[in-house]
Amino acid sequence: MLKSSLADKAHHHIKQWIIHYHLKPGSVLNVGDLAQALQMSHTPVREALSMLDREHLIERRPQRGYSVRGLDLQEVEDLYDLRISLEELAVRQAARRIAKPQRKRLAAILTEVERALKTDKKPRTLELEQDFHVVILEASGNRPLAEMGRGILDRIWMIQNVNLLTTGHLSEAHPQHLKVFSAIESGDPKQAGLLMRKHISQAKAFVLSRLRRADDVLAQMVGGFPAPGAAAPRQRMKNE
Repeated sequence: MLKSSLADKAHHHIKQWIIHYHLKPGSVLNVGDLAQALQMSHTPVREALSMLDREHLIERRPQRGYSVRGLDLQEVEDLYDLRISLEELAVRQAARRIAKPQRKRLAAILTEVERALKTDKKPRTLELEQDFHVVILEASGNRPLAEMGRGILDRIWMIQNVNLLTTGHLSEAHPQHLKVFSAIESGDPKQAGLLMRKHISQAKAFVLSRLRRADDVLAQMVGGFPAPGAAAPRQRMKNE
């Protein structure tokens, strides 16, 4: 396997550990521990960390190396505002441009979500609901928009994962997604845009309300309590 491919593999795994909170905000990222967990040399791990730094998922501090970035309240609000603008445009364009394979993919996602909700498979439901947004970005046919949108979503997923898995709000997203899909199917850009804006705006308001409460688990987790950086990857790799 080429070095670039190994770096991509390391990048993918570390990003997933961050997004799914196996690596918490404030966690110090030790190159040696990560290399051992990923069963590869230090070089691709360093390359992966540089990529994650450019994506603003981690940060490099003098004399301390890399650590997982936390998010303050203003940054969360700014990310959601940008997400609203990008996804409203994406869904409007998708209503005009969506291809048959993407339409089928959205329909399949919504069908599987219904089954997952009935069996209370929260992690799988969350994964599917997030896929729904990614497919719409791709269905816009606007590559720069899709790239920007995925970058914003990567930074929001960690918050959304904790938010939705610690509340009963996961089931509320599904009927909203059904309405968005119906507008796309009808070729109605205006309605699709309005529905998407309302959907994400409600998520933003709920997340911000939780982050403003110091006693809320979401506020405590996003705040970034330091945690051992090596423990989560090593355990995760054993289970894969």
